[in-house]
Amino acid sequence: MRQIRRALLSVSDKTGLVELAKVLAAKNVELIASGGTAKALETAGLKVTPVEKLSGHGEAFQGRMKTISFEIASSLLFRRDDASDIEQAEKLGIQPIDLVVVNLYPFHETLKKQSGFEECIENIDIGGPTLLRAGAKNFQSVTVLCESNQYSEFVQEFQNTSSTSFEFRQKCASRVYTMTAFYDMAIAGFMTQKSGEALRYGENPHQKAFVLKNPFEEGLAHAKSLQGKEMSYNNYLDADFALKTLQDVHSWQKDKALPTAVVVKHNTPCGLAIAESPLRALEKAWKGDEKSSFGGIIALNFPVTDEVATFFSEKFVEVILAPSFSDSAREKLKKNCRVMEVGLTPHSSWQVRSIEGGVLMQEQDSFDLSQMETVTQKKFAADKEKLAGFAALAVKNLKSNAIALCRQEGPEFELLTMGSGQTNRVDCIEKLIHSRLSDKGINDISDVVLSSDAFFPFADSIQVAANLGVKYIIQPGGSIKDSDVIAEADRLDIAMIFTGRRHFLH
Repeated sequence: MRQIRRALLSVSDKTGLVELAKVLAAKNVELIASGGTAKALETAGLKVTPVEKLSGHGEAFQGRMKTISFEIASSLLFRRDDASDIEQAEKLGIQPIDLVVVNLYPFHETLKKQSGFEECIENIDIGGPTLLRAGAKNFQSVTVLCESNQYSEFVQEFQNTSSTSFEFRQKCASRVYTMTAFYDMAIAGFMTQKSGEALRYGENPHQKAFVLKNPFEEGLAHAKSLQGKEMSYNNYLDADFALKTLQDVHSWQKDKALPTAVVVKHNTPCGLAIAESPLRALEKAWKGDEKSSFGGIIALNFPVTDEVATFFSEKFVEVILAPSFSDSAREKLKKNCRVMEVGLTPHSSWQVRSIEGGVLMQEQDSFDLSQMETVTQKKFAADKEKLAGFAALAVKNLKSNAIALCRQEGPEFELLTMGSGQTNRVDCIEKLIHSRLSDKGINDISDVVLSSDAFFPFADSIQVAANLGVKYIIQPGGSIKDSDVIAEADRLDIAMIFTGRRHFLH
């Protein structure tokens, strides 16, 4: 527990401020406050130490400078359990501040009101985030409150012991960094748009959009289009998906990577192939779904040469991603085709996705077949295990629920067809894959591997797969009815592998 003897208060939103300050004052906590906060506390009859007594200066530059100072930052940052820090603080005359109560200028509200540019700039808080982040960094000793709805929980912690627990301080620190992250993101978006770097529009023409480039990681956001129109929001989404799929397959091949091509349309791979030559990889990927390939995004793990560029002469594609493009190849490509040089090494470790009122974060989905095992009486032929791995990788990047059919010819692999985005797996097979096989005139799929991104909850998927002629299946397993599914596969003489790893993609 850490005793609280001095508190710094500087708030824009004064909800609950006086009530909190009275609880602190009743325990003889020194109240240090700035500007309007100090005035509100004094009006309530509370004794206040003005912040300028610590900083040595009053407000300056029409209020832009209030709380930023060496003395105040030092009071928050020096370590209370470090002998060297304690000795230096004593020499400098620095006394610890144990509690920071700060909320930020209402930048979000200013944006909502569609205020003018200058008003928005003046509502960018500088001192507040500085105090919050300094206190949060030293959460082992400092309690930091950044929202008024934290006050009641703080009072419960504080009232009996005049202190707070380590767990409470750590929770408050994480709240601070979440608060400042969203605050800075709003400012970054505002400044990006105002500087003319906004995207043309979002998913639809009436939606504003921009891309924020992570300065700590390389990736698609940093790649420049070498020619063609500027990238749109949808172009970035599809290109990112194509690149991640390409990186997955390229990594799976390891040191002996053959030419690989990925075709993405509306955030779904509709073509995927590994072949012995660049042109064969392109042709096989394109034929995965020729209708969908039109207007798609292409990702390649090989340089675009004149020969490769000629392949696109009569085809319309939005974006081509590749490690490099020869000058003459770029001349051959249509001028409105966006061309981007990209790396094949994945960089991002986290995915961020917005929801109403916040964002979701998760680790990137990783691919691992180390737990792969055959669970049926019929075993996979040795030459089918590599194809099973490719099929599992292909379905990983399809939208759930997803089924992929993959074929191998010698060292070459291709996504033959797929069904994705359905509410059940039976529909993926019966309504999508069946019709697409018919369109291609394919009747014999006895050498094809069928993969599923998640377990089969019932044996019905096995039955409809068998009706198509499927003899090999790879899936994660993990259903409470796995034994029924395995028994049905045995009855229908189907070999089935469990990987132990699900790949839902929503």
